[in-house]
Amino acid sequence: MNDDKSHPGSARRQLTGGDEDLLIREEPLLIKVDGQQVLTMRTPGDDLNLAVGFLLSEGVIERSEDLDGHTFTAGDPSELRADTIELHPRTSSDARIQGRLTRTHEIRSSCGICGLTDPDELLESTPPLLPGMPKLTVTQIESFRRDFETRQPLFTQTGACHGAVLFDAGGALLGAGEDVGRHNALDKAIGAARLAGHDLRQAITVLSGRAGYDLTIKCLRMRIPVILSVSAASALSHDLCSAAGATLVGFLREGRMKIYCDGGRITG
Repeated sequence: MNDDKSHPGSARRQLTGGDEDLLIREEPLLIKVDGQQVLTMRTPGDDLNLAVGFLLSEGVIERSEDLDGHTFTAGDPSELRADTIELHPRTSSDARIQGRLTRTHEIRSSCGICGLTDPDELLESTPPLLPGMPKLTVTQIESFRRDFETRQPLFTQTGACHGAVLFDAGGALLGAGEDVGRHNALDKAIGAARLAGHDLRQAITVLSGRAGYDLTIKCLRMRIPVILSVSAASALSHDLCSAAGATLVGFLREGRMKIYCDGGRITG
């Protein structure tokens, strides 16, 4: 229950000693589409963006335009019933993606990608990127970092969430998300951008945490060619971006960055 109106993702709680603090909310959401469903923990707020971004970035649906509305049903904690959001596709999914929603949460770092470690194998179903586009300077990349830091109101309140922001090459905001889960934050940003009709083929992603393969592959599925992270990248993320021709930058801090691979996009 949100008992603080300053942000839908936070709740005020009394601490030992009598002080109060704003804490991030972490509650379940059941996502349903085309007879499939998955239960995820998330920070409430932007649930439609989260659901659409999740379905797109996991390959369950191919386009946001393929959806014909949604239904949200509030849960009941006293009955252990989660909030539910059901997406209504215009047509039934084809056989190629049936069951993909059920499998997605099993494919995480903890399971070793179900035995897959070859970048080419992981990239098999991802569309190609636009080669060498967009062109960026180090100064532009630094400006993305500064702008990203101003777009984290929930983190400012709670200090306990991840963020993801999508920009175009000119610095215009395409989509943003904050959540207790780093995957959810990226999915919220992707969902917001695609529901607004933005083309992500020349987009830049800024991530609050490390650039692990699970976030990198989401970006590559969406044809996002530039991934900037405030922390380190994993070896597999490096290999995926190198194989796909993507740009990967880590340790994006004030006056500092590490360029793992530039894909011909960083010009100076």
